Amino acid sequence: MSERYFWNRPYAGGESLPSDFAELSGDESHHLIRVMRQKSGDTVTLFDGCGGEYKAEIIEIHKDRVMLRLLETRTTNTEAKRHVTIAASLPKGDRQKWMIEKLTELGCFHFIPLAAKRGVAKCSAGVTERLRRQVLEASKQCGRSRLMTVEHEKSIADCLAGFWKEKTSEASAKQDFQHVAYIAHPLSGDDFQQRRLSDLLNIQAVNINTLPQDVLVLIGPEGGFTATEITQAMKLGATPLDLGTRILRIETAAIMLTAVLTILET
Repeated sequence: MSERYFWNRPYAGGESLPSDFAELSGDESHHLIRVMRQKSGDTVTLFDGCGGEYKAEIIEIHKDRVMLRLLETRTTNTEAKRHVTIAASLPKGDRQKWMIEKLTELGCFHFIPLAAKRGVAKCSAGVTERLRRQVLEASKQCGRSRLMTVEHEKSIADCLAGFWKEKTSEASAKQDFQHVAYIAHPLSGDDFQQRRLSDLLNIQAVNINTLPQDVLVLIGPEGGFTATEITQAMKLGATPLDLGTRILRIETAAIMLTAVLTILET
């Protein structure tokens, strides 16, 4: 397989601009020139993060940019059928990078840094951009056709409002089985009538075709959600979900839930 590079393809009015050529700059050109040491005449694979993939020939190499001729265009789809959105408080340090890398590989559709009262890691604009770069690097490696989107930090209320935004009312949203929201909260906590993940999977295994196609899961910080946050999420349509008897780290819960929800395809 030829080397794979991200082409930030120009778009206008929702339509891609027709062209027989592509240009790489910034980190992508640096990687091609300085790291992989590729030369004019070499053939590489470009992808645009929106399902387009291109066989391309390097025709010009400059100090900070690379020009390529497109030889072949194709549409690829390596995405999970189910759209999984993980809204999680950020863990500390390198655990952020590891979590984003694995969520990308597993097919998570959206990631939202979640603002919670007990959260400890701050999500600045610089952190958001670093997470997006990690998505790109992981996508290049795993052959993903579309980039997992990383949004700016949101509150629980904003996450759920965005998830239900196409619904006419909160009541209709709760009744639409194609859109389901969960908030991870252990049964050992206050009694919020949580569903066990094991029970949920047993029900779903009977008829996989009834699985929701859009799932949002809220995952709290190391200290867990507060009772107020759980109550707020429930009022906004989220169902508490218990993940088992052991205490999971943020990234462990996020990765496990993404794996379960993307593997159980329709």
